[in-house]
Amino acid sequence: MKKWKLYLAGTVWSTIFGLSFLMTKGALDAFSPFELIFLRFALATIALGALSRFGAFKLSFRGKPRLPLVLICLFQPIVYFLCETFGLRETASSTAGLILGALPAVVAALSVPMLKERLSPRQSIGLFVSVAGVVLIVLDGRSRAGAIGGDSLRGVLLVVGALVSAAFYNVFSRRARALYSPLETTFAMMASGAVFFGVMVLIELLVSGSRGGLGMFQRATPAAWGAVAYLGILSSVVAFFLVNLSLSRLKASQASIFGTITPIVALVAGIVFRGESLSLLELVGAAAVISGVWATNARQA
Repeated sequence: MKKWKLYLAGTVWSTIFGLSFLMTKGALDAFSPFELIFLRFALATIALGALSRFGAFKLSFRGKPRLPLVLICLFQPIVYFLCETFGLRETASSTAGLILGALPAVVAALSVPMLKERLSPRQSIGLFVSVAGVVLIVLDGRSRAGAIGGDSLRGVLLVVGALVSAAFYNVFSRRARALYSPLETTFAMMASGAVFFGVMVLIELLVSGSRGGLGMFQRATPAAWGAVAYLGILSSVVAFFLVNLSLSRLKASQASIFGTITPIVALVAGIVFRGESLSLLELVGAAAVISGVWATNARQA
């Protein structure tokens, strides 16, 4: 595949993910975290299953080792979405986007021991600067905890947990590229998410003493269902397929560089559509994250 197509794919998935924080915040007004995650992955699994059933593509898992796929599905979607969705209940979508913008730098760091890639002195400095930016955003969330509209420390730390989980997913997906096609990886991720979070919804219903699961349908507004459709089709099926495609053709550190677009989109969307504010410390942290990511992943002269 030509490089410009891979670059276009990277730009598209990072933009979709940038808007997903806004959609998730909106959908959480109507659904519980477990309900929302289950609905998005159930919709994604049905869509991919239907396409496969009607011959759009072929899925073949027989005779292939399962451990690489299990590790991918563990970190993404299970751990990642547990951290991200619960974290977004207590943080602004713009804050979450800024923290997750450090993903390329964290992937570059993990690529050294796990993929045997080397970091130049400039890349090492960029990694330090990017992580320092995340620390600034975390400290700002701690200082504003309890304030009206402010981020809680717990929420910020959960988003940091999502960041680490996403980094491991990137590395494991890169290692499994010779075993599974991008569509096979994407389908496994969606199906595992639907099953795991479907069980979580059932447990939630049992614990709450509810006799039925119709509450989510009664509470949801058309806007909430629109957010579910966006998250299930665009953010799950389309975006994750493009991510897996990128990871199958590019180095993990190269593919993740497109994540620098995500925090910018999330920041603008949060401010424009939800009226979220941006503190000076967050602005400094965002600048550090983005500049550090570019220093870590830019080509050497």
